[in-house]
Amino acid sequence: MSILRARIFFTFWILILFFVEGFIIYSQVSKPENIVFIPPNSERGLIFDRNGYELTFNIKRKSLAVNPSILNNAERNRIATLLSKELNLDKKDVLSKLNLKVSFIWIKRILSEKEYDRIKKYVDGRKIFVVEENYRSYPLKIGTSNLLGFVGVDSQGLYGLEAFLDNYLNKGKNIYLTIDKNLQEIVSLYLRDYVKEYEAKGGFVGIMDLNTGEILVLASLPDIDTNGSLTEIINSSQNIKCPIYSLYEPGSLFKIITAGIALEEKLVDPLETVYCKGEEISDGYKVKCTEPHGIVNLEEAVVKSCNIYFYHLAKKIPYSIWNKYFDLLGINNPVPIDAKFVDRDATVADIEKSLVNRGTIGFGHGIAMNPLKMLWILSVFGNDGILLKLRLIKGIGKPSEESHREIFRQVFSKETSEEVLKMMREVVKKGTAKNLSSLKYYIAGKTGTAQVSTSQGYIDIYNHFFVGYIFLGDKKYSILIMLEEPKKGRFAAETVVPLFREIIKRLAIYGRMIN
Repeated sequence: MSILRARIFFTFWILILFFVEGFIIYSQVSKPENIVFIPPNSERGLIFDRNGYELTFNIKRKSLAVNPSILNNAERNRIATLLSKELNLDKKDVLSKLNLKVSFIWIKRILSEKEYDRIKKYVDGRKIFVVEENYRSYPLKIGTSNLLGFVGVDSQGLYGLEAFLDNYLNKGKNIYLTIDKNLQEIVSLYLRDYVKEYEAKGGFVGIMDLNTGEILVLASLPDIDTNGSLTEIINSSQNIKCPIYSLYEPGSLFKIITAGIALEEKLVDPLETVYCKGEEISDGYKVKCTEPHGIVNLEEAVVKSCNIYFYHLAKKIPYSIWNKYFDLLGINNPVPIDAKFVDRDATVADIEKSLVNRGTIGFGHGIAMNPLKMLWILSVFGNDGILLKLRLIKGIGKPSEESHREIFRQVFSKETSEEVLKMMREVVKKGTAKNLSSLKYYIAGKTGTAQVSTSQGYIDIYNHFFVGYIFLGDKKYSILIMLEEPKKGRFAAETVVPLFREIIKRLAIYGRMIN
């Protein structure tokens, strides 16, 4: 008997809650605003930075619905005409929805503010009404949308980390990233200004903690406009070229890898010289430098960024050795990171059968990778020849209080790494990055002005790169900067090196305080 009473009691309260909810929705529809709020099944988890600052907010966005069951044919046609015009929809599609024998149909979900302003005069709360749905807002408006991504209707992750971490976020679990919100914002603003100043198509800045493998900054442009309607957001994500998901030839950045391989395998005498007269024909291929460099040894070739020297050096490296280091450097596999972005993040031309390809790969032609992979691979000489596993997730549910260093692989010996690092230090002192020499910090780096490759061959358009390390006592960081196809500035020394300088001045102060 007690069980039966319990069931009756439970059923009674279920009915009460049902009628109360119905009354609330009815009363909301009756309001002058004619807006209904549909409560979510559960609140989507938030994304935070390493210090607990929000990178996402849960907000309400407006969607438009209609009750076709109370419309006559003339009203259906009139409403279809009005809404298709104001919301840029196909009238036939709208009309087909209005001809359905239902009392509720979505017309467009997640409206932009401009769209809502255009249609609110038609909302009567009976035939046409607005529904408030849970959605996302992102406080960092510049340089971060490609990383975080966005959600769709019913708050399911569609892109970026919102999609990759959807299983956790949709269950209400908060995610803590290794990203530092303040540093991400500062760097993104600098990147935006330099993209604009040099009229570049886009850009990228990544900052990695060399002690832990944690990513502190992952800024990229152009952005996805997450303030528009959901349709506009999706179209924006499909119509832009996002650097995080795109492959680029590293150009002269790769010379430090070529140097490291040749030194490690004892295939080069660092004092052996090559004569560079600016260009030469080798294997039927014209190898060009920016200017005649004269007689150069290995260090001078790195400092002056001599393509001719590295073409000949790369051909001294047997295919089997190149292949060995493609494996050691993880070029043939995705970056080891706790947040997977793409299935394939690098590609290499055939250097086994082509002598030209084997030569040009020495200065970064014939190999391409996304900027995150470049940042990771090129960090090796700032870390005694060691590659660490990358970390972007600080914690799920709560942040981890400790930063764990996890070694992926020792690629080069400490001695080889120190030799290459010394050369990169000379690049800053008197080479293509001498603009940085006046800074009172221990900095090493390498520029890259990479010619763009197309299906018709290389064209007279360039991507500009700089990879650099800064050592601040017991803290050390690796930074990769890219400007994509800038129209102003011929060389990386004129564009990304000044941007690196701006970032370093901030990082030199702020970086000491990062836990």
